[in-house]
Amino acid sequence: MIDKKTFAYSFVIGFIFLTWYLYSNNDSVASIIANDGFQGIFWYIVSNPAYILLFISIYALNTEAGFWSNTIGSFFILYASDIISYPRLSPVAMPLNNPILASSDTLFITQLTQWGLSYTNSWTFYYLVLPILLIIASLQILGITNFTRTLIKP
Repeated sequence: MIDKKTFAYSFVIGFIFLTWYLYSNNDSVASIIANDGFQGIFWYIVSNPAYILLFISIYALNTEAGFWSNTIGSFFILYASDIISYPRLSPVAMPLNNPILASSDTLFITQLTQWGLSYTNSWTFYYLVLPILLIIASLQILGITNFTRTLIKP
């Protein structure tokens, strides 16, 4: 395990590098996030240092789960947390000239409406149902013993 001082220095160096990289490549990174599916999701997560710290914490604390379980479970927790954080889209309608094209809210709800769901149903699913499903799935994936059975047991 890495000591606190080494971790802190490593984090600060990584943070400075990330800040400079995102400053220098703002338009291309925003375009990737808004238009490139999985690569966009990757950059969306990597560009937020709080998400990186949460990923590292889950790996450090949850040593009994494997690499893929920690990765998928961490992603579900991060995405569920991102969904319930602000800024949020209006429950009435998607803004026509949306200034937050690289937000996960806009990307996901736009995709749901393109698949034929109404904006209202997409909004309700995204902000109410999906975060709850992601947290429950992450607990199961991360190895919280019998979580799902305990939750649905009469």
